[in-house]
Amino acid sequence: MSKISKGNYYRLKTKKWLEADGYLVETLEKLQRIFVKGQVFFAKKDIWGGDLVAKNNKEIIWIQCKTNKVDINKGLKELNATIWPSFVKRWVVIWPLRAREPEVVEIK
Repeated sequence: MSKISKGNYYRLKTKKWLEADGYLVETLEKLQRIFVKGQVFFAKKDIWGGDLVAKNNKEIIWIQCKTNKVDINKGLKELNATIWPSFVKRWVVIWPLRAREPEVVEIK
């Protein structure tokens, strides 16, 4: 499985997990076209460091999905790169191998 397909798989798995818990969830990646010397390249860019945003009638959560525990600090850094209001929760979500529930690291 490629790195891109693995990331897409866990992002979708996280989205379905949150939707099953009653959240409305949207993907935050945007695809950009870049022209270099007559060639077109595509690059994915996270909006404000997040892969997903989830909300219900009580809270808003900005989510960064990671596939490895060693990438937790990278996810925390990406989410801390901008200012946030105090009511927005920020999570880094990691899915251990064959787990039914993810591990969630919340930024305080």
